[in-house]
Amino acid sequence: MWVKICGITVPQDMQAAASADAIGLNFYAPSKRYVSPSRAAELVAVASPDQQIVGVFVNSPVAEVVEIVDLAGLTTVQFHGDESAETVASFHRLRPEIDLIRAFRIGTDGLLPVTSWLQDLARHNVSLKAILVDAFVPGEFGGTGHRINPELLEARDESWPPLILAGGLTPDTVAQSIAAVAPWGVDTASGVEDKPGRKNHDLVERFISIAHQ
Repeated sequence: MWVKICGITVPQDMQAAASADAIGLNFYAPSKRYVSPSRAAELVAVASPDQQIVGVFVNSPVAEVVEIVDLAGLTTVQFHGDESAETVASFHRLRPEIDLIRAFRIGTDGLLPVTSWLQDLARHNVSLKAILVDAFVPGEFGGTGHRINPELLEARDESWPPLILAGGLTPDTVAQSIAAVAPWGVDTASGVEDKPGRKNHDLVERFISIAHQ
């Protein structure tokens, strides 16, 4: 099970998440977990060897994403807003070595938007590392602590990219959620925090250990 701890803002929390497969750095300025590109570079410098560094972007211009990727030393970009397939393909043409994750907030319309978007991306001959599914909360782009109804994910197509489950996952819920959804990976931010942007190290370590079992 691939495990990502998202929304890290300080070096101490990087160390607590050292056994995670990936850490997420948030470049969405309105977020309480936002980090500047220069701060991100400092955090990347203390990451574990071979740990994937995922930059989370929300509707940022492609040129800005490229600039931050280069400055911070990111390995992966997670498009977490309303980015079109063309936007993702445009970035890929500029930085083809960077892995791509596209996040979808799943609401009452279920997986229909995911299907449509992936069909658009296929026309550009671009592949994703994974898709991430989070709960839809109006006006919010993740980190809300809301969980997805697993029934909404039952219609997913096996031909899709690997699925990362996010949304309200904690050490107490992650095992049940993995059993219900059978994702390729899991992602948490608020589920292992004392407050937005500051992780509870015991919760981080428990989450990673349980998810990796």
